[in-house]
Amino acid sequence: MLKIGLTGGMGCGKSVVAHIFSSLGVAVYDADSRAKEISALPSTRTAIASLFGEEASRNRKILAEKVFTHPEELAKLNALLHPLVMEDCKRWFYDLAAREDYTAPYAVAEAAILFESGMEKLFDFIVTVEAPQQVQIARAMKRDGSTREQVLARLSRQLPSEIRRQKADAVLLNDSIHPILPDVLNLDKEFRLK
Repeated sequence: MLKIGLTGGMGCGKSVVAHIFSSLGVAVYDADSRAKEISALPSTRTAIASLFGEEASRNRKILAEKVFTHPEELAKLNALLHPLVMEDCKRWFYDLAAREDYTAPYAVAEAAILFESGMEKLFDFIVTVEAPQQVQIARAMKRDGSTREQVLARLSRQLPSEIRRQKADAVLLNDSIHPILPDVLNLDKEFRLK
């Protein structure tokens, strides 16, 4: 089974592309959702409490306040969670490949910080979804109710789109002008022929 990595910056439309793959009968792993579930496990909460305090282990907002304004604290959290999510993703692909009822020749793992977390080595092919920065800002403000400044601050902490483009095997432009569906369908056709 071909393992596809799907990434992209905030507000680029990774989830839209993941949804299209899913509607084509392809299994999709959502690394962000799994990271939240993994961080809620008792063993992970204990580790978070030892690093950031008991209150941070129980309240995601408090944890976010501690780590997102302090790069060294974020690095500690990432060092804890990234290996756990990577192992979970490996296990997901393994379990999926063993299922007789899964007939698609590939599966997709969506991960916003695929390259930053070192997950790229798990995949046979990596797709990045990109959009112009003004489109990203508008989408993120509308989706999250964030201010422009908040979105720009979060974007500044993400891997630059130029680097994602260089590292990826395919780039999908999701600029709200060109339809993205034909590009995803073309990738689906390509993956099914491999």
